[in-house]
Parts: sequence; C-alpha cells; structure tokens
Amino acid sequence: MRKSWTFWASALGAPAAVAAFAIAATPLLAQSASPAAAPASTMAALARQIVISNPEIAAQRHQVRVAAARLQAAEAGYLPTIEANGTVQRREIDIKNGSSTNDARYTAGQAGIEARLRFYDGDRTYNGVKIAKAELEATSAGLDAITSDILLELLTSAADVQLNRKILQFTEAQTEAIGEQLRATSRRLEFGEATRTDEELARARLATSQAGVLAATEELGVNGHRFRNVSGQSGTMVPPLPPLAPVPSSLAAAQKIAQDAAPRLRAARLNAQAGKSAVHFATGALLPQLDAVTGYDYLTGGATNTFTGKYPDDRSSLYYGLELRVPIFLPRDHAEVRRARAVRDQRLSQTDMAVRTVAEEVASAWTRWQSAKSTIAAAETAVAATQEAAEGIKKEAVGGNRTLTDVLNAQNELLNARVTLERAHRNEFVARASLLAATGQLNAQAILDGRCCGADTSERPTMSALGRPRMTEVGKAVVDPATAPRPQMSSLGQTADRTPADAAAPAGSSGRPASSALGRKLN
Repeated sequence: MRKSWTFWASALGAPAAVAAFAIAATPLLAQSASPAAAPASTMAALARQIVISNPEIAAQRHQVRVAAARLQAAEAGYLPTIEANGTVQRREIDIKNGSSTNDARYTAGQAGIEARLRFYDGDRTYNGVKIAKAELEATSAGLDAITSDILLELLTSAADVQLNRKILQFTEAQTEAIGEQLRATSRRLEFGEATRTDEELARARLATSQAGVLAATEELGVNGHRFRNVSGQSGTMVPPLPPLAPVPSSLAAAQKIAQDAAPRLRAARLNAQAGKSAVHFATGALLPQLDAVTGYDYLTGGATNTFTGKYPDDRSSLYYGLELRVPIFLPRDHAEVRRARAVRDQRLSQTDMAVRTVAEEVASAWTRWQSAKSTIAAAETAVAATQEAAEGIKKEAVGGNRTLTDVLNAQNELLNARVTLERAHRNEFVARASLLAATGQLNAQAILDGRCCGADTSERPTMSALGRPRMTEVGKAVVDPATAPRPQMSSLGQTADRTPADAAAPAGSSGRPASSALGRKLN
C-alpha cells in the first residue's frame, strides 16, 4: 500500500495524492469509532452477539413477551374470580311531618366477598386461548424471520466488503502497473522508440485506472458502513466468511423444506389459524353464559332503610347459586362477528400469497446459486487463459509484434476476468446464504447448534477471501494463501502460479528484471 501511494505522489503530484488519500481513507476512518463492545474475530461470535444485541431483533423479542402475556390472560378465563368489597356510610334522615328519632342519624357499614366460576361462556375462553397460542407462535415465527433477515444481511454485507477489498487491491495494482508502463514509454519516447500517441494512450489509461481506484474505494466505504449498521462494529474489522450449512440436493427438496420451515409462511399460517378461532370467539358472545356464584355479606350499624332509618340489628348473609345470562339483541356483537369473518378471509389470502412468495424466493436463490457456480467455472478458465495471453502479448510486444495498445488491453482483460471471478465467488456465497434463509435454515438456533456460521474452517483449507477455493486451472485448487510461501508477484500484485520453467527463465538480455504479464517493464 505504501508503494502504491508513493506512485500516486509521483504520477499526480503531492497535492493530488494527498487529496486522493483523504478520499480513500475517509470512509474507513469514519468507522473507527467502534462501540464499546470488543469486536468479534469470527463470524459465529459476531452472529451470536447480533442475535443478543441487535435492536430490531430485541424489539421483536419483546413482542414475543407481549404475546406470551396475552396467552396467560386468556388462560386466566378458566380460573375462578374472587372479589371483595366494602362500604361505610354516614346517613342523616329528615322525616317530614312526623317525629324524629335518634335512629335517623347513624353510621352503617357493609362488607362482602364473592367467588364466581364460569361454567359456560359460548366457548369464548377456549377460543381465546387458541387465538393467543396461535398469535404467540406466529410472533415467534416472526422473530425467526427477522433474525434470518439480519443474519443474511450480515453475511451479504461482509461478502460485499471482502469483494470490494479485492477489487480495490486489483485496481490499485493495475494503476501501479500502468504507471510503470507510462514511465517506461516516456523513457522510450526520449530515445525515439515510442511515439507521443503511445505516451498519451498510457496516460489516459492511467487516469481511467485512477478513477477506478476511487470508485472501488467509494464502494468499500459504503459497504463498510452497511456492515457496521448490521453488526455494530467497524467495517475495517470484518471476520472471514464462514462455511455454511449444506443446501438441499434439489430445487424440489428446497421447496418442500421451505413450505414447512420458512418462518414467514409459518407466521402467515398461524395468523390464519388465529383468524379462524377469532370467528368462533366472536360468535360465542351471542350464546348464553352460565356462572356459579357464591358469596358472603356482613352489615354493621344496622340494615339501612332510605326513608325510615336503620333496623335495630346487625346481620350477615351467605348466598350461592347459578347465574344465567341470555343475550337477545346485541347489534355490536353481530357486527364483531362480521368483522372477524372478514379478518379470517384476509389472512387466508395472505397465506396463499406467502406460499407463492416463499416459492419464488427459493427458486430465485436456487437459480442464482446454480448460475454463480457456472460463472465460477467459466471465470476460472477465463482468468487462466487471459493470464497466459497477457504473458504472450508482453513477450510479443518486446519483439515488436504487439503494440502498446495490445498490452494495455490485456491489462484490462485480466483485471476484468479476476474481478468477474471474485464477484462470482461472492454471488455463490450470498446465493447459498439466501437459499438457507428462504428455507428457514438460517436462524438463531442454527447458529447455536453450529449448523450455520460456524468458526471451524478446517474442512475448507483452500478458501479464498470470499470463502471459496482459489483456482489456477479448472478443477485444480492451490494451497491456502495464508499459509503458503509468497511466490513471485504477478502483474496485478497477486500471487501468480508459476511453473518451474517460468521461474528459471532468464530475465532478459539487458539485465533488467523480468517483465510481468501486463508489461510493467517494457524492454
């Protein structure tokens, strides 16, 4: 990186280099103010931390608590109710046209306790419990759906950051290579071995490559902020992408799993079930209600008589029996039944729509996954062929059989091929994660059980920065770049796979270092 900015300073001048450095560094420095929590070093640890602390997941978790409390309230309808009451009054009675006695002024008190047990209420309690249970399960399914969306966004943003880093690395290396080419062309122009057109062409390609560096830096900063919004930690500290759970063996198998396990489809079905029970609940208000009632009353100060004063003795009473309520004309309850039926029909239609949506999501993710796998195979072939072609064009240019334009075009083709390959790796990873999310396998329990986002990568020792094997030829993987010795650098600053014959090839008759595939040194 230091070498790259040294080149920028020489090619653009100090003020422009400082400005470019500020533009490139600003998006990453803006993320340096990380939260107080220590950043997670693995995606599994980060996913667990997000499931606990993400505000959107926390809000849905509180909604589950609300639904659980509603279920407890509905189940309370099976229990008896006990209520106590008491009254103390001071009464003064004015007797008109008659004699007044001391009994006209007195203090009276009354206390009572009553217990009530509902025998029958039109099955409203039974259906109310069914509604609350279905809503609780639907809310829990909604929590799984939100968790799956957050985790998918986490993996997608992390893959985007990894991809943007690779693209930035490629474009910076290409800019450096073109700068070397420009300086070599300027030296050849001084000796009459090149034309002014060659120099201007190299300068134009350099400016275009510099614009590509700025665009790649912008994308890296944007996706870094996106990752920070999801994870709560800086986009400069993105853990390596984890291995994912195995995907279904076929599209039909994935569709079948999704129809049973997709969280949003489960939530829609449970809401429809609650809507059906709500119709029976509303209809129960039109049926008779039977309660068993028992109680005890105690009166002190005498039983009161509003007109003649109190009776002389205190008294108490114990009562018990049945209380029947028969509704005859209740317009509001009839309207509530019609409303409940409309809600039921609406939720049934929403369930049908959810079935179609889930099927579409699974099919789309499966198609993108299959396409990405095919693209990876084609891109690996393209990278290998383009790299060989670039080497050949470089050698032919030394002999005068190729022009500077051919060398610069080979640079762009190799850059585009490598970017296409890395983008295909990213698309394959995101498509697999999307397929797991669509089939309901990307949830918090999967993380806790280690079925998703695990930290163990021992089964895939040749993973690249995007979690896929780095290929030199079709069907042939190289060793892990993190553990392999650093080979000779290629034209884009990447580790190039060289054969023993290439490594032993002479550097050139002039004694200069060997030229790269992109003509960094044009002899």
